[in-house]
Amino acid sequence: MTIRDDMPSLHPHLVLAPLFWAWFRADSQEEGEWRYPTGPCAISIPGPDPLRILILGDGPAAGCGVAIHELGIAGHLARHVARHTSRGVSVTVTADRAASVHSTLRRLDDLDLAVYDVVVLMLAATDAFCLTPRHSWRRDMAALVGSVRARTTARVLVTSIATLEFARSLSPFARRLTGSHARMLDDETRRICVETATEMIALDAASDLTSRTYAMWARRIGSHLMGAP
Repeated sequence: MTIRDDMPSLHPHLVLAPLFWAWFRADSQEEGEWRYPTGPCAISIPGPDPLRILILGDGPAAGCGVAIHELGIAGHLARHVARHTSRGVSVTVTADRAASVHSTLRRLDDLDLAVYDVVVLMLAATDAFCLTPRHSWRRDMAALVGSVRARTTARVLVTSIATLEFARSLSPFARRLTGSHARMLDDETRRICVETATEMIALDAASDLTSRTYAMWARRIGSHLMGAP
């Protein structure tokens, strides 16, 4: 898909959002384009008093860019927390490469959140790329955070947007637009977290989705998790 740099600047999000969404859906269904682990994701490390962690998310949470979940966010997070706490750790990922905050909210009824000690919301990549309107994101993200907190006594953590690595194939104009939109969604998420007393973790930007990237993010999430609530 090619987005020209001379597109009109008047309400570009409204003009381009349907095009971005159509491209994203088509591209995300091409198995050869994006690499993902296969099979259910549940990484367990034996040990006393196991900590049960659930990650809800989109492409980066699903392990985009790596062949097995042990090299994704689940494996790295489980090993990092187990190593620094001497506890058992179980990390379950419920994610979809094209998940949005809206679709994740709709899936909550199918999940038993009460069995987890920690729930991590790792979203926004899809919504940033598809230019989800600010008011829609705020409405659905606030509802998602509120619903998760109402269904469990688990500690709830929200990450900033992980990456826009998939946007590299777009023109400079499109990359600027999606990048700006990502920052806007992060700002809205930050406000929601402040209003609901929910912890937010800022993830470092990354140019590639690799095991090294996931290890970096796992250290950030794990260090925050092991700190004082």
